[in-house]
Amino acid sequence: MKNEFVKDSGLSLSSGILIALMVTANGLAASIFGNWISLVVINLTGLLTAGIVLTIKRSMSNITKGIPFIYLLGGAIGVITVLFNNICVNNIGVTMTMGLALVGQIITSSIAEHFGVLGMVKKKVTLQKIPAYLLMVAGAVIMIVWI
Repeated sequence: MKNEFVKDSGLSLSSGILIALMVTANGLAASIFGNWISLVVINLTGLLTAGIVLTIKRSMSNITKGIPFIYLLGGAIGVITVLFNNICVNNIGVTMTMGLALVGQIITSSIAEHFGVLGMVKKKVTLQKIPAYLLMVAGAVIMIVWI
């Protein structure tokens, strides 16, 4: 049990570091080449990389078999997320961008769970959770306004 915790903690830390580096690199590319060109290059690079990996694994032929179309729209959300990250990094910095992204993801996932979006198990948002959400939003606002 302890080994799993250490492994999971290490993976979480590594993931967080890589995401921060990715957002920084994407923001730098956007500041040099502009938001739209960098957005196209970033997403084409991801598509090319995924295509190479799937080709090597020989699983390209039935990649979308049995997946409802609405689940494929996650890619469109990813494009919008990268665009907003690029804009934010160049205006408010990496730390505040990551903070806002985390607050947004937590609140959005809570709303999705509350309503059971995309077949998720419904987990109602209770009144006890509202102060925590408000505190996170207040922290993000304070970071943006006073720092």
